[in-house]
Amino acid sequence: MRIQIDRDLPVPVTTQIQGQIEYGVSNGDFPAGSRLPSVRDLALELRVSPVTVSQVYKSLQAKGLIATVQGTGTFVRSLAAEEAVRPGRSRTDELLRQALVTAEREGLGRAETLERFQHLVAQSRHGYPLRAVFVGVYAHVTRAYAADLRRHLRASDTLSATTFEGLAADPSARTVIEAADLVLTFAHRVSDLRPYVPPSFEVATVNLIPSERTRVALAEIDPLAQLVIISTIPEFLPTFRRAVARFASHVESVRAAIHGTREAREALARADVVVYGTGSETVLDGLPSHVRSFEYRHVPDPIHVERVLLPIITQLRERLSRVSRTQEAR
Repeated sequence: MRIQIDRDLPVPVTTQIQGQIEYGVSNGDFPAGSRLPSVRDLALELRVSPVTVSQVYKSLQAKGLIATVQGTGTFVRSLAAEEAVRPGRSRTDELLRQALVTAEREGLGRAETLERFQHLVAQSRHGYPLRAVFVGVYAHVTRAYAADLRRHLRASDTLSATTFEGLAADPSARTVIEAADLVLTFAHRVSDLRPYVPPSFEVATVNLIPSERTRVALAEIDPLAQLVIISTIPEFLPTFRRAVARFASHVESVRAAIHGTREAREALARADVVVYGTGSETVLDGLPSHVRSFEYRHVPDPIHVERVLLPIITQLRERLSRVSRTQEAR
């Protein structure tokens, strides 16, 4: 993914650069281990001051999202939990490849093979019952993300949902964190968990992709419509704008604005279609009935869940099972 600056957006350049990298890490556009441009190269490409890029990189390093290796470059960091599953995966991957070959020989398609595998995982009665917590930003979508992720867990597992605001406001919400075996959140919000979890605590990230409903809704917009996209979060607006351009590339007139600003009010006055980011629901207040509107919603990326998150959970479950058996034997 290339980092771009949209001079038409009412968002500072520094915020645009940082937001694209943060959300790029969370949606998989910048995978763990991927190399970012040097400060000088990115500054030249974007035609901004190297000081600007340097400030962004320093902020991202402070959040633990990226790391600079002297003489090598700047890279997207991997969480300890994700790194931990890598050494033992080669054997597992080989066995899974053999299972795929066997399934193909027996005439099973990939979808049916995956469905059977998920059924076996769900029905397994062995192993430690995992207690997990998903920490999100907005309560209603956090619950939706947790419900989606719960489908990948065993019946004996528990997955509760809370928000960063809830953790800050309600001390009882922190007890749920303390009792959990695993905490899930977004890559760019891991640093926000530090006040609530010990340094050695198991934290894993969840990648998001636009929901199918969102993609279809964008594709159905009339090419001649005046499309307005609204976000409450300035750093998300560049990524939001590019995503809409990807799925609604046929729409010629697209304006983007920050919710509650003068630019937003002016754009909304001429809008035929309004697409709003989560947290900007009040944009609907006073919107004329003829204006079509819908929320730009995400869902957990199923590929990331299968390839990254579930191996983390499997390894954690096995480790907790061994600890439990050892304690019972004493």
